[in-house]
Amino acid sequence: TLCTPIRDGYSFVAWKDGSTTVTANTTVTGNRTVTAEWSTATYTLTYNNNGGSGCTSKTGTYNSTWGTLCTPTRSGYTFLGWATSNVAITAEYLAGGTYSEERNVTLYAVWKINTYTIKYNANGGSGAPGSQTKWKDQTLKLSTTKPTRTGHSFLGWSTSSSATSATYIAGANYTANSAVTLYA
Repeated sequence: TLCTPIRDGYSFVAWKDGSTTVTANTTVTGNRTVTAEWSTATYTLTYNNNGGSGCTSKTGTYNSTWGTLCTPTRSGYTFLGWATSNVAITAEYLAGGTYSEERNVTLYAVWKINTYTIKYNANGGSGAPGSQTKWKDQTLKLSTTKPTRTGHSFLGWSTSSSATSATYIAGANYTANSAVTLYA
């Protein structure tokens, strides 16, 4: 019986005697020279965008290069890179980096949810609250701290330093997915 040989980066197809395929069950009589027929191994790099979009799988062959890793997009998130685990919180392969292993693999996008800083400016007064951090798509309750200014009554917060009316009152809900400076 003929053995099945192994060769890095290739898959064994069959033994050949000229143009004739010789199977493992073929009885060989006399001296014969058989040659191994090989096909180049193919590998698939599967991208799992993990809630994002923009990257599709690639197929490559032995000794070929995968090229630069794709960079997906996801609204409200920052792409950190790729990992071989679907629950990774840190990337094994950086955005725009390369992957060089010759094997079938699934790479999972690693995301960090965006945060937004809400800053307060007493606008000539004193006692503005400290900054707050808002997470994407979560409602933030604005600070209930009210600044003071001699001869003035605090009406609330506005996105303009020259506003004459308030956009938000102290303790109101802030829902926008953006950073902002609020002025008394």
